[in-house]
Amino acid sequence: MSEHGTGKERILAALAGGQPDMMPVAIDYLGLYLAERTERAYVEEYRERLEREGRVRLDPAEDTAIRARAFLRAYEGFEERQDWLQVFGAPTQEVVSQRELVAEDGLVFECDPGAGTRREMLLGGEEAKAGELRSRFEEMTRRFERLRSAGARSPVGAEMVAEYERDFRTHHGNFGLVERLVRERGREQFIYMGVPAPFCSLYGLIGFEGMMTGLVEAPGLVLDMLEGLLESILKRVAAFRDSGGDGIRVEEYFASADIVSPEMYQRFAWPYEERLLSGIRRLGLKGVLYFCGDCMPRLPALQQLPLDGLMVEESKKDFNIDIGAVRAQVGPDLCLFGNIDSYALVQRGTEDQLREEVRRQIHEAGEEGAFVVGIGSPLPLDTPPQRADMLVRLTRAHPCCTLHVTG
Repeated sequence: MSEHGTGKERILAALAGGQPDMMPVAIDYLGLYLAERTERAYVEEYRERLEREGRVRLDPAEDTAIRARAFLRAYEGFEERQDWLQVFGAPTQEVVSQRELVAEDGLVFECDPGAGTRREMLLGGEEAKAGELRSRFEEMTRRFERLRSAGARSPVGAEMVAEYERDFRTHHGNFGLVERLVRERGREQFIYMGVPAPFCSLYGLIGFEGMMTGLVEAPGLVLDMLEGLLESILKRVAAFRDSGGDGIRVEEYFASADIVSPEMYQRFAWPYEERLLSGIRRLGLKGVLYFCGDCMPRLPALQQLPLDGLMVEESKKDFNIDIGAVRAQVGPDLCLFGNIDSYALVQRGTEDQLREEVRRQIHEAGEEGAFVVGIGSPLPLDTPPQRADMLVRLTRAHPCCTLHVTG
């Protein structure tokens, strides 16, 4: 434990509406930002054996331990430790046991001899990755066409959800990685996992066009899929809880006021947000909602959700989201996360500009309510880690000024 308590204690205090010992700071959505560093550290763990043998058949238990070390090594690029840590599932043991790493001409490939797949790792593999994206898009297109031709209700919705769930379990269904990361960092940092809300999960199932068209052309079938998606997500949440995690960040996009009508939001999105967050709470986990897009007209509805924390985007496009205005609408009892502009300020702003924005957001949203300094959107991939470190240091230097403490 540090002199000022742990990051986990700070986040838990803020989510409870209380006053931490110092202002918490949490940068979200670092998975993609750290993906290359994580993969490089993962390959380096195998490098000596690859140089000696040329080919390594993966052992599931060993590979999980290697993935955990690689994940934490990727975070070593930051000098300043944040108060929370997002963790992920890993491919199932069955999938890993079928894979090999192969070294050829200085390159490393991940291969599945049975499936006949081969992907270049590290900085290569763009063609293979593009092929994976094309395959995924083609599959979503096929599902969309099935949606259009299915009629009002049919087993098609359940079948599509089952296919989607099988694909997730294959690539992310092993929570042994989560257990290891909880053991490594769970005392010091708040360990959380991100899950999509059922409504935005439709995007991964049938694509954006399928989502928007289905709301009008096949609402009954969409509702059937939402029921299945909710059940599937709650299973992931339960597995995460059993692995020792602390909380869930639920992401909701495509449900904002700039995309769907209030009536569609109330029918297709809000009820499933409420049931998912209620399930998270029943499982004893903290629930934070990251609501993308124009959240301002949605705030009265969001206040009715069983939330422990709310994250919102920064102002962009044709809408304005001022964190002080959000605080004024939701009142002092809900923990808010800051929405500092990750591009204009974290990546490109001067230190004085970033310091002033940290000060302003704490003043406007943290003086009479629980607050966590954060960013509105993921870090651009070319952001130097030192810029994220600067945000953490500037936050640490600011006195914790939360005055409102709930009973």
